[in-house]
Amino acid sequence: MIEYRNVGMKFGTRVILENLSLTIKDHELFVLVGPSGSGKTTLIRMINRLTIPTSGQIYIDGQSVNEVDLPTLRLSMGYVLQTSSLFPNLTVGENITIQLEQKKVSLLERRQRATELLGAVGLTASDFIDRYPAELSGGQQQRVAIARALATKPQLILMDESFSALDPVLRSQMQALLLKLHDQYQMTILFVTHDMKEAMRLGDRIGVINEGHLLQVGTPTEIINYPTTPFVTNFFASAKPNLGTLPDLITTLKLKPQALKIVPQVQTVADVTKLPIKEGKLSFNFEDQSYQLEVSELLHYLGKQEQHDG
Repeated sequence: MIEYRNVGMKFGTRVILENLSLTIKDHELFVLVGPSGSGKTTLIRMINRLTIPTSGQIYIDGQSVNEVDLPTLRLSMGYVLQTSSLFPNLTVGENITIQLEQKKVSLLERRQRATELLGAVGLTASDFIDRYPAELSGGQQQRVAIARALATKPQLILMDESFSALDPVLRSQMQALLLKLHDQYQMTILFVTHDMKEAMRLGDRIGVINEGHLLQVGTPTEIINYPTTPFVTNFFASAKPNLGTLPDLITTLKLKPQALKIVPQVQTVADVTKLPIKEGKLSFNFEDQSYQLEVSELLHYLGKQEQHDG
């Protein structure tokens, strides 16, 4: 568990973070989101003491990070930056296991671990382990960077804008990979981004930060549906799915009014998505007419809306 207790950061008279408190749970994929310059990166860099707060404390499992030997602290967690930051003179295998070498792990064990992790990030060891970073695409380099972060089997991984330099297709692929690895290894991940849709896709919970203040913490659903400030509302407006109107849905799916018994009254497509499912069907009343549709029909409609938004 990570705890920020009344953390503040100033550069001269400039306030970067002010009296910020936050708890991140074990095994959670927690996303910090906010505009550039909001304090996100400063907050994440405090965990491995790349930045020292001017007030407050950060704790990992109840122990202040200031009480941990610095090399031990940094070896205990993975760190993935916006760029892969691979060493150009080392092979892929050597890059992945560089921390294991510092821990005096044998060459054979390091090679075995690199092989295992390359498979985990979707790269074939026989094809990639002896290549150099210059021989890899940007997406492949970032996969290797993630493998390196996993090498010591850390319980905590810090990711600072790790996918922002990738094109949209690669970015989506890396997001899917991260979700898969998080499910597989169950480590705690603190992920920083300024992309609202990325935050919505990845986060178990999301922390919204702006001008050094933590404005809201909640699940993606809570952030979208129950924003606590106008800033949160506006910041996530583009991430809110456009579901269309109920007349759109009825017309698109060619739904016909039916003689149904008492069914829930709805006003929006979002209301329809929350209805109870009975025998694979949803029933609702809209403007004094009752309708019924298959769940598969609704999913097809929502999929079309998502493609249109994209």
